[in-house]
Amino acid sequence: MSNWPEKNEELHRKLHFKPEPLKYKPVPVSKALGEMNSYVNVAVDLGTYSFLAGERSIAKHIIELEHMLDSTAYQILVHVALTVGHDVDNALGSIPLYVYVAGIDKITDSLKDLAYLSLMGYSPKKEIYNYFIYLSDVVTSKINGKDLEGKTVGWINEEYAVESIAVLRGGKWILMPNEKLKITSSDKIYVTGVKENINELLHDLRLPELVGEKPPADIMPILSDIDSMIDIVKLLNDLVHYQLKAQDPSMVEEVMEIEMFVDTLRLRVSERIVDTPKFDNKDRYSLLMLVTRLEDITDAMTYSLTLPAKDIYRDVLSRIVESSMEKVRSYKLATTIRVKDLQEQLEDLGASILAIKKSGEWVAVTPYNLSRLIADKDDSVLLMYPRILEDDIMEFMKKYAIVPQQVEESAE
Repeated sequence: MSNWPEKNEELHRKLHFKPEPLKYKPVPVSKALGEMNSYVNVAVDLGTYSFLAGERSIAKHIIELEHMLDSTAYQILVHVALTVGHDVDNALGSIPLYVYVAGIDKITDSLKDLAYLSLMGYSPKKEIYNYFIYLSDVVTSKINGKDLEGKTVGWINEEYAVESIAVLRGGKWILMPNEKLKITSSDKIYVTGVKENINELLHDLRLPELVGEKPPADIMPILSDIDSMIDIVKLLNDLVHYQLKAQDPSMVEEVMEIEMFVDTLRLRVSERIVDTPKFDNKDRYSLLMLVTRLEDITDAMTYSLTLPAKDIYRDVLSRIVESSMEKVRSYKLATTIRVKDLQEQLEDLGASILAIKKSGEWVAVTPYNLSRLIADKDDSVLLMYPRILEDDIMEFMKKYAIVPQQVEESAE
């Protein structure tokens, strides 16, 4: 390890620099939370892609990405402070939002640590990223603006069924850019989507396609588990967004199961990383740091989710944040069914499948893996649906699942 790069105090200080206090903007908390939900998902996509691919252009600008999240988080805190004023009960009732913002800080610190390691040369070897590309259904790619100059974000997304998650313009991030945004020659555009769709875009631009290389048998489960961890991080981010509005007591048990699964997954994959002879010491270190930081992010999110859903929280948050009109609940299946078929039937009721639990292992359901997932008897599906249609959902699920008893919405 003596030939590895030495620590860079100047770079570390830059990455952990906090901006001057921000000015308050009269943005509704619900809008700020919606933006934060999207921004965190994008930050996780960009941060993990940057680290695995050794994409230094993202790592160099990770501090600007953090400032965007900070800015939104600070608006939430100021708005809360103005709302609760000097009322002690209201102040206590707003604790979930303060815990949430503290968690965001831990998430950005984890991503900055990965950026620092990447810039110091501690990313995995290129061949490991090629293995990851081969295995993953969803990939992220950077495209230089000159290749898409004059095109709008909406055109790119619609023409190739991809998602333009960020544009880096003049050192400043535009996250989840508006569809009307026109690409300039100096932009860097980051798109994510199904690998085939990304490759169609790259092919038409005469750029190298993302094919990857089939990993050896001992490396394949490691990278598959890392891919699962990234999906679960984004699932938990969506559940945090829901819980801040709903304060649903039934969520705590579900989230604790997911969090315990992530802990077990991290231990399992860490052991495999250490025991795999094909990795050199730097690869082992970088992959261990990646899974550790992913677990740190899930821990930060879980803390927000497992706060007791007390009446005082629900009462105060309902005045600060529009209450959720959605419900999240799990159902244990009594039969086997393709997840895509179940989702198509649930769509008429405005419901979506967030995750499935198979033999104790959680799989986050995404638009990209939906078509290949099978839910077997005794698996559990985690659904989100309009609260007003709960009776209809429960009646529908009787065809496929053991329907749970109605539970009181009041806090325990």
